[in-house]
Amino acid sequence: MKYLFYSSLFSFLFLGACRSNKSINEQLKVSNASIVYQPVLVSDSLSVKVNEQSGLMWYNNLFWINNDSDCEPVLYAYNRDGVIKKEFEITNAKNIDWEDLAADQNYIYIGDFGNNFGNRKDLRVLRLKKEDLGTSELSKAEADVIGIEWADQEDFTRHLQKHDFDCEAFLSYGDSLFFFTKNWANYKTRLYSASKNIEAQKLKVKAEFNVNMLVTGADVSSDGKLLALVGYKDYLSYIILFYEFEGTNFFGGKSLRIDLSPLGGAQTEGIVFGENDSLYISTEQTKLPQSIYKVEYEQWMKN
Repeated sequence: MKYLFYSSLFSFLFLGACRSNKSINEQLKVSNASIVYQPVLVSDSLSVKVNEQSGLMWYNNLFWINNDSDCEPVLYAYNRDGVIKKEFEITNAKNIDWEDLAADQNYIYIGDFGNNFGNRKDLRVLRLKKEDLGTSELSKAEADVIGIEWADQEDFTRHLQKHDFDCEAFLSYGDSLFFFTKNWANYKTRLYSASKNIEAQKLKVKAEFNVNMLVTGADVSSDGKLLALVGYKDYLSYIILFYEFEGTNFFGGKSLRIDLSPLGGAQTEGIVFGENDSLYISTEQTKLPQSIYKVEYEQWMKN
């Protein structure tokens, strides 16, 4: 999604990051707590090839990304220093508006469901076999296609960022894929699920949550007990962590809102649980360079 931020750093907000541990722990005793936080920079020296990185995945000790709309149909993998180690081309699919990546034991899923105007009728998920990635630095293969549509969408009139049927975030958990909408009009997100079968599917709404931001990425921890959403509102970035929920009732427990305003005009796009469930977020190039950050969330989950 090509949407550049024009914003200065709000340095005074950084003072919120200096709250005491006691204050943080007290907040975590109630649902919907919020803190201000400066994530740890991993690298801002990434290749220009990933200046529009959108989806984020962790596999074989590398960060895997896709660029978004109208870019090459290629996945890139880079290390913690930002050095690209692998490029993988999907030969039978154009990048209409790739927005997120997900994975399970056998497959990688690419979410081609970006929908800024709300008028797309060709939303889909591309499925790749992990074994097709091979070991060479450059490789390619065809992808399977899972067609999806939102069962509750009736109006397909073109409305640039004035609707609630955009989507930039999904994840794989169990035998299903879970989608989180990017609602331009009301800043909420709706949750849908789909099977991983290669077939056209009409998805019904499972739940809705007032995230008060535009959701751009999602992932779940390896034990399925912590859901992370990333997004932005009014040129500032946020993460919401959901926990103490049952099964896939992700919004049924407690939540912690992490205010990333110390990042200033960084445009957050991807989020992933990496090694040992370490949490990372990625940003596109704006006035700031494309980057990868680590979020040390464990300090808030101890109590």
